[in-house]
Parts: sequence; C-alpha cells; structure tokens
Amino acid sequence: MKQTRYITTTIQAGNRIEIDLPNLPIGQTIEVILIIPDASEANPQTIDRRAFLKLSIEERCRILAQQAEAALPYYEENKAEWEEWINLDIAEIYAS
Repeated sequence: MKQTRYITTTIQAGNRIEIDLPNLPIGQTIEVILIIPDASEANPQTIDRRAFLKLSIEERCRILAQQAEAALPYYEENKAEWEEWINLDIAEIYAS
C-alpha cells in the first residue's frame, strides 16, 4: 500500500514549489499530485488540520457549518451524480 501525505505549499518566485520530506531517503522517486483550486473556489480562510483540532468544539462546528453551506450549491446542481453514488448497490457490482 502506498503511503500518503497531505502537504500544502505556496508558489515561490520563479513559479516553483518546495516540499520538505525529511523522512524519505535521497534519490527515492515519489508521485506528486497538484490540486489547484479555481479562483472562484479559492478559500482565503484555509486552516491547518492541527490548528483546526486545537479550536474549541463550538468554533469547529461554526467552521464546518460554513463549509457545508458553501458546498450546498454543488450538491444541488449535481444531484443526480451524488444520488447515484448514495444508491449504489455494492452487492450488484460484485455479483457481475
């Protein structure tokens, strides 16, 4: 099984990124996947996972409620797509 790490970084001068992976041996080949948000989707209030866990329960609930509200239009527009996954019959897939 492949190990996975979630890392965020910022574009540096010269359109470069820097990723620090001190626990990996020099010369090891790794795969890198870039997820680049659209400007319309960019969230200026991103928060580190550890910092999020240090917040009070009330603050975490408030942030999650905001994110759920922001996601609502997507699920309303793509209702057929996500309903198909919800109603997926796994037994039917394995039977074929």
